[in-house]
Amino acid sequence: MLAVNKSPAPILVTNTNPHIIQNKEIAIDVSLLYSVSGNDESFIRMMVLTFLKTMPETIKKIEESLKKQDWENVYRSAHFAKSSLSVIKVAEMLDWVVQVEVNAKNEIDLELLPGLLEKIKQKFAAAEEFLSERFNEQS
Repeated sequence: MLAVNKSPAPILVTNTNPHIIQNKEIAIDVSLLYSVSGNDESFIRMMVLTFLKTMPETIKKIEESLKKQDWENVYRSAHFAKSSLSVIKVAEMLDWVVQVEVNAKNEIDLELLPGLLEKIKQKFAAAEEFLSERFNEQS
């Protein structure tokens, strides 16, 4: 008699954290905002809108510094972006920004930075659209 190797049934993981907002394209964890604000919706909205206003400029600074091969300013701008993304956690984007920061600071694997920047820009575009819809509808 042959032994049949049965794979276990797939485990479906559902998001039980109400402060992780997501759609098919993106997941954004705003738990820290709820925690530090005591669930103050107006504060959370203000912080999200500030994030949406400042992140494009930060990404632009990374891009401009990268073109100039100004690794110090690539590092500084990525560090600033990391701070924002530590509060409003856009899945994957934080990891990519940290990699840009580390690589620029240590001047290693610099050839990876343009690809990482492109991923960051695309992920932010999706986050920006989603967060704008989600938080502007409350005005």
